[in-house]
Amino acid sequence: MKQKMKRIIGLYILLFFFIKPGWGQQSSGDLLELSLTQAIQEALKQNDQLQSARARLQGAEAGLNEASGALLPKINANLTYSYLDIVPGFKKIKLGNIQNDFIPTVSVKQPLFTGGKLKNGKKAAQAAVESQRLSFENDELSLKLTISLAYFQLLSLDNQIQILQENRRQLQVQQQYARLLVEAGRMSQLELNRLQVELADLDGRLLKLHNDYQLISHNLAVAMGKPEQVTFVPTDSLLVEPLPADTSRLFETALEKNPNWKKYDWEMRRAEAKINIQKAARMPQVSATAWYGYEFGLESFSFDKNKRYYVGLTAAMPIFDGGVIRAKSDQALSQLEQVKWQREYFRKALSAQVKNLFLRVKETETLIGIQQQAVDQARQSYRLALIEYHAGRRSNTDLLDIQKALLNSRLQLNEAIVNYNRSRVQMLYTLGLL
Repeated sequence: MKQKMKRIIGLYILLFFFIKPGWGQQSSGDLLELSLTQAIQEALKQNDQLQSARARLQGAEAGLNEASGALLPKINANLTYSYLDIVPGFKKIKLGNIQNDFIPTVSVKQPLFTGGKLKNGKKAAQAAVESQRLSFENDELSLKLTISLAYFQLLSLDNQIQILQENRRQLQVQQQYARLLVEAGRMSQLELNRLQVELADLDGRLLKLHNDYQLISHNLAVAMGKPEQVTFVPTDSLLVEPLPADTSRLFETALEKNPNWKKYDWEMRRAEAKINIQKAARMPQVSATAWYGYEFGLESFSFDKNKRYYVGLTAAMPIFDGGVIRAKSDQALSQLEQVKWQREYFRKALSAQVKNLFLRVKETETLIGIQQQAVDQARQSYRLALIEYHAGRRSNTDLLDIQKALLNSRLQLNEAIVNYNRSRVQMLYTLGLL
């Protein structure tokens, strides 16, 4: 009996100090190792929503090409056909002698003066392109943030699973040791039952963690644009990486890098261009038109006598339009006013968000140090309690309580590190540096 108890105690100590179970011990055909860098790179290439945003940017660029083309001359090839019914009794000199009349021409039309309408239209289109480009950059940053948060959640769940599996193995060894003590009459059956309850509780928690792991892994696969459902195994470790060196200029950095903030400048330019377009609508519109061709029919045709050409100017001046131009001008002014107030609100919100995130990062950084000390103290207490337990100077209940305190400390340390990384990437996203 003593020899068997010694072997169990030795196995128990070996498990406590050396065994680190994880996903690698599970056999599954759909496991895929993945680093955070790989996840972000694949998502930027394959994410469906980002592809949609890229198409919107291409559409805005096409709108700029359209506005640029409006400034250039328009050259057309034209063909006019007319049928003349020659009434008997009328002289041909009055009606002509060409019954089927064809006039092919080449025409050129060039706007000469539009009051700045076309130029401001091009400016508005350019502002729309730059605004859409910044929206695309923000979509990329948002996708990086989504991937990073999901990846850190996977790391957190993986660490929790390893911690609980290690604790479960320790309890299994402790359960075997307790059975021997019950058989020897040195421990109550109630203590053994409590160990079984603790093991059942761990099994339930592990089942939930595995389900959560699969859920986050599948969501990550969707964000990465993968059609199949796979289970990712994170290859990175949870590290406490520092923030940018100069933390005194965080808000200034956000104003320089944040794409949503820079987008407001282009939205204001776009609104101002639309106002100028409506002002130009009150100005005269002048364009030049020229065409050259030949008139011929089935009855007669001559290169010398049948050539036709035209050169002229067209001018239009609005006098009364029922207040349409004025209404459109008011709409454009209202849009500019909206953008100004939205810009000011965003600046204040951005300042508050940067400050809050910085405080959250510093708070979680401090909590990591506190929790690390708590884990060290709990681990030392558990080692001493384990020695006293085997010496018969501490009860099974005491050992379980101390073991649970160590477990909770390790889980809280893992949570503190995860919260730090989440706050850090949110800070980098807000600064436009992610």
